[in-house]
Amino acid sequence: MNENIGSINISSDAYKRDKSLFWKSVYALLILALALLIGGIIMQVLFHVTKAPLLLGLIVAFPLAIPLELWNFTDPDTLFRVMAFQDRFLMVCFGFAIGLGSIILYLVAIFTHPNFGIKDFFVPGIVIGGLIFGIGVGLAGYFPGTIWIALGQGRRDAIYASFGGLLGAFTWSIIFGNVKWFFWDTLNFGPITWASVAGISSKFGVFAVSLVFGIILLLVFLLLPRYPKSKVKDSCGYHMLGKSEKTITFDLVISEDFEKYPKANRYLTKLINESSKENARMTIPLGLAFTITAVAVIILHQIFGESTTFSWIGAQLSYLANPTWAASNAYFQLFGGLHMVNGVPVNHPFSEIGWEPFTDLSSFLGGLIAATLISKRYMAFKPQVPKIWSHSHNPKYRPIGAFLGAFMVLFGARMANGCASGHILSGNIQMAISSFVFMIFVLLGAWVTLRYFMHLKINSQGYTK
Repeated sequence: MNENIGSINISSDAYKRDKSLFWKSVYALLILALALLIGGIIMQVLFHVTKAPLLLGLIVAFPLAIPLELWNFTDPDTLFRVMAFQDRFLMVCFGFAIGLGSIILYLVAIFTHPNFGIKDFFVPGIVIGGLIFGIGVGLAGYFPGTIWIALGQGRRDAIYASFGGLLGAFTWSIIFGNVKWFFWDTLNFGPITWASVAGISSKFGVFAVSLVFGIILLLVFLLLPRYPKSKVKDSCGYHMLGKSEKTITFDLVISEDFEKYPKANRYLTKLINESSKENARMTIPLGLAFTITAVAVIILHQIFGESTTFSWIGAQLSYLANPTWAASNAYFQLFGGLHMVNGVPVNHPFSEIGWEPFTDLSSFLGGLIAATLISKRYMAFKPQVPKIWSHSHNPKYRPIGAFLGAFMVLFGARMANGCASGHILSGNIQMAISSFVFMIFVLLGAWVTLRYFMHLKINSQGYTK
C-alpha cells in the first residue's frame, strides 16, 4: 500500500467488512436491474402491456443512482475533474453503458415495443442549450440527476443547486412560447438516429447498426486510459484481461476524500480512485446494473430523464398560485397535465410527464441509501466547499456558483429538451443524433469553463497542481 494512504489497512477487519458490504450491494443492484428488464419484457410479450405502473418509479432509479453515488459522481470535485478530462472514468463508464445499452435495447426491440423517446434534432436548441448546460456544469459541478442524489447524500450546496435549477427551468417555461420558433422549429430535422440517416428502418437492420455503434463505444471503455499521459496498456481492457498488473493510485484525491468523508468505506474510497485490475473488473457488474436499468426503463415506461421534474414542479406551484396562467402556459402544456377546457383550467399532474417525478424521488432515496449504508459519505448538510472551487475562488461564493451553475444547467437542459440522463445516456443508447451533438457541446462548454474560469489544467496526476 502506498505510504500516502497509510490510513487504509487492507488487512484490517474493518477494510474486509467494507469490501464485503460493497460487493453484496453491487450484486443486489445487478439482480434488481435484471428483474426490471426481465419484468419489462414479460410485461410486453406475455401481457401486451407497454406502460409500467407509475409507482414502480419509486425504485426503478436505484440501480442508476446508487452506482453514481458509489462512484462519487455526486461530489462536484469528481465531476469537475471528469469534465476537464483529467479523470476519464465517467467517459469510460458511459462508453460501456451507451455501447452495451444500445446493443441490448435494439436486440430486445426485435420482439418488444420499447417506449422510445428519441429527441428531435433542432440545431439551435441542441447546440446553444448544450453549451449553456456545459458551462453550468463547469460552475455547479452537478447534472440535474446528481442534484437529486446529492440531496440524498446530505450535500449542502445541492440545496442551492436545487433552487437554481428550479428557477432555471421555470425561466425557460416563461419564455418558451416566444422563442420556440427559433430554438425548436428552426433547422429541426426531427427524431433522427444513426440508423435512420443511413436509410435503415427494419428491426434487424437497426440492430446491426447498434452493433457497430455499440462496439465503437465499448472500445472507448476498453482502450481509453483513465488518467492523462497513461498508456493504452493501462486501460480497462488490458486490466480486465490481466494484461496489465500496474496500479495507478490517485493518492491526493484519496487523502482528500478521507478529509471530506472521515467515515467513508475504505475499500470503496481506494477502489474508485485508482486505475487497476480490480477497478476495471468492478466496473463490469456495477456498470451492468446501471446499463441494464437504463434499457429497462425504456422497455417499462419511458426514457430515463431527471430534468423535466424541475419544470413540472414549477408548473404545479404555478397552478397553485394562478391556475389560469399555468394552464395557459405553452411549455407546461407539453408535460404538466395542464390545459384549458372551455376557458376552465384543468390539471392532471402525471398525464403527460409520466413517472419522472417518482424516478427523481427514487434517485434521492438511492443517494440516501448509498451514502448512509454503503459508501458512508452522508454529510448531514454540513458546510463543505469543493476543493477545486477553493483552489481558484473565494469559498464564500460557492453557494452563488452552485445556484447560478444549476440555473444554467436546467435552463440549457430544457432548451435542448433533455439532460445528461435523457439525452447523453438514454438518447445515445437510442442512437439519437440530437443526443450525440448535445453531448459534444456539453463537453465543450464544461471544458472551456473549467479551463478558463476554474483554472483546471490537464496533467499526469489529473489535478489542479
